[in-house]
Amino acid sequence: MITPNDILGALAELVKGKFPGEAVYENLCPQGFTRPCTLIELDGCEGDAGFGTGIVELRPVFTMTTFVPVDEYHHSHLEELHRRQMVLTGLLLPGFIKVQDRAPKIVKLKLASGYECDTVTITFSYTLTRKDFLDMEQHPSMGELHLRQEATTYG
Repeated sequence: MITPNDILGALAELVKGKFPGEAVYENLCPQGFTRPCTLIELDGCEGDAGFGTGIVELRPVFTMTTFVPVDEYHHSHLEELHRRQMVLTGLLLPGFIKVQDRAPKIVKLKLASGYECDTVTITFSYTLTRKDFLDMEQHPSMGELHLRQEATTYG
């Protein structure tokens, strides 16, 4: 079973391959982060349990934000920012990404631009069985548990 966190990790690996040596942050950028870099965030996830008998469709949404150095007014070199946005978009053009033994398909892309950063928002779609969720709920047994009790009397 793959989770949205697995997809986030696969996206991070794709970005690291395109921008070697640059930081790729997952879900949070630290204060004073290094530029240029990319931030990948899980924005949410929708699901549809009525997709089929015993099947659940998940549609996680991620945003990849690219940053370049800024000037004293906190403006970026816009041409470089837009170029990086296109490079990130190009990573998604096959229409899917490989995550473990699965390939969630990309069903929606949205690009947005600003003076400090550009974003690419991606919606994926993939299906799981209800059994996948039940298997995740089960916890391994603790095995053997040894207890030692001591009684103290006062008096």
